[in-house]
Amino acid sequence: MQTHPMRILFFTFLLALSACQKAAQQDAAPTFSDDIAPIVFSNCVPCHRTGGPGPFPLTTYNAVSNRARQIAEVTASHYMPPWQPTAGYGSFIGERRLTEHQIALIQQWAQHNAPAGDLTQLPSLPQFTQGWQLGTPDLAVEMDEPYILPAEGTDQFRNFVLPVPIDSARYIEAVEFRTDRANVIHHAVLMFDRSGAARKHDAREAGPGFDGMVFGEAQGPDGHFLGWTPGKQPYRDPSLAWQLAPGTDLVVQLHMLPSGRPENVSVRVGFYYAEGPPERTPALLRLGRKDIDIPAGENHYTLRDEFTLPVDVHVAGIYPHAHYLGKQMAVYADLPDGHREWLIRIDEWDFNWQDDYRYAQPVYLPRGAKIVMKYVYDNSAENPFNPHDPPQRIFYGLHSSNEMGDMTLQVVPRNNADLKTLQQHYARKWITQEIQGYETMLLEAPNHAEHHHTLAMLYLRVRQISRARTHFEACLNLRPDYAEARVNYAIALSAAGQTDKVIEQLRQAVAHRPDYADAHFNLAMALYQTGEPEAAKVHFTSAVRLRPERAEAIRSHMERLQLH
Repeated sequence: MQTHPMRILFFTFLLALSACQKAAQQDAAPTFSDDIAPIVFSNCVPCHRTGGPGPFPLTTYNAVSNRARQIAEVTASHYMPPWQPTAGYGSFIGERRLTEHQIALIQQWAQHNAPAGDLTQLPSLPQFTQGWQLGTPDLAVEMDEPYILPAEGTDQFRNFVLPVPIDSARYIEAVEFRTDRANVIHHAVLMFDRSGAARKHDAREAGPGFDGMVFGEAQGPDGHFLGWTPGKQPYRDPSLAWQLAPGTDLVVQLHMLPSGRPENVSVRVGFYYAEGPPERTPALLRLGRKDIDIPAGENHYTLRDEFTLPVDVHVAGIYPHAHYLGKQMAVYADLPDGHREWLIRIDEWDFNWQDDYRYAQPVYLPRGAKIVMKYVYDNSAENPFNPHDPPQRIFYGLHSSNEMGDMTLQVVPRNNADLKTLQQHYARKWITQEIQGYETMLLEAPNHAEHHHTLAMLYLRVRQISRARTHFEACLNLRPDYAEARVNYAIALSAAGQTDKVIEQLRQAVAHRPDYADAHFNLAMALYQTGEPEAAKVHFTSAVRLRPERAEAIRSHMERLQLH
């Protein structure tokens, strides 16, 4: 049977038309409604919304289209969304990484002048809880008055002391940090103080809080690092709850960057109670080097550290840290069977987007695994983040213009016996690192009294009494009124049996700080031991008055010494 020529031509035309339609569909530009809104609403709006930490909202077509080229540029460079870990080297909760396909769609959309599509078919905006993201906290504390951050100047580290009003111990499964000045807060660290030292330090400085990066006796909960960065979402974890005791002060350290105008900075912190204690207690392992000394112009300064696990652990989270010269980071574990387990890799470190990361599933590391960290630094003029122009020699230090190289892991051993073993092995490494760091900082600032004092305390802890005394004396030559240093120096002198010098140092501590309870207590003990019970009783009584929460223990001690 023959087919009519016209019919053949007709079918050929239909096939060609269909092919053209498909080609046109493939070449059609992505639209906001179909392609871009799902990406932006899911990955950008959590920060870029009214009341969010982003500097402007991206919740409407007009808002996004007006910034189409900017969005295309920052997503192509991976500057946004802010997510530093390299794909394939660890899986983390809350990843904010775009796929290459999503980045390409944004590029095409911007190149085609940001077509809207059918705006009646937009996906729904994500819903966010107004106020506390985890719901109303069981307990909330906040600053009594805002701190006024000056308009100009260098970055500031300031500590704010917030009493925690509880009558009995509570277990905490979540903490939420809130501020309406996320634009000037680079990051926050939350610590706890039961000694009252932070509160007294606060009272000695004008205005809310006190300056510096030294917390004194404040520290984080056992095995926990509590921090906040803009955009960070709070989470609950009852399996790793920790205890908050009555009589505790929360110390919030803020790293703030002036914005060009005065800013009223205030913070609130919410606590969420757990039903009871956790099944297991975590530990923090910090690797790093504190003997950092980077020559000016060096563009590939490397830092390496390692630690071999004495017990099995599960790694719950990781916090890598460096400053502006940081370039690349690699952290992995070499297992006993020869396998390598990657914990994190960052190919383009950016100090402005530092964060701590929690694993989607805890990473198991067996006993004998060697954890290794390798960091690379760039102190050349080609580093756009270098704070010094021209580049300068940079040492380890606590300020952003110095440099650091730390990596903290939160690990969970199988049981309390393993936890104790781990802590004992790690303690030797930790104190060696600390001594290294303060010796390095004194190379740059040899007349820093606080550094001498801290180093003296570290040497005292490892029983290097002669070195401890050298740094106590250097500290007190620089700051004769440093009462805490005099009390600690007295402890070092006591170990050497120099009782007369012990009493001399303690008397000077009391003279400089009449409200220093520990100085009175130690002086009382020294006087009693040298046969002056009545003088000792006077100082015991002063210690009771100044530290009423320790009154019962001090009175019991006086009774044992028969000082009625």
